Amino acid sequence: MLEVKIKLPNVNDTALFCAKCGEFDEDIDYICGRYTVDAKSLMGILSVSLNSECDVRIHTDDENTKNKFIKSIRFWIIEGGEKNENSTK
Repeated sequence: MLEVKIKLPNVNDTALFCAKCGEFDEDIDYICGRYTVDAKSLMGILSVSLNSECDVRIHTDDENTKNKFIKSIRFWIIEGGEKNENSTK
């Protein structure tokens, strides 16, 4: 599992983020406060929050998939917001 902190500033970025998440077969969660929604769901993310710092969690142990995911969402990652599975236990 990998968790990163992101910020989606507007609807266009949110739609692009959801499309990027949709390229992965793994489960991806978008966690904002006490709410957790499917990161592949545009309506889910829009119902939670825009322009807020939230966490994204991809459920995989494959390092290649983690690296590909980080690369594909790098525009929204907040600097220093990456956590690996060891820091969340």
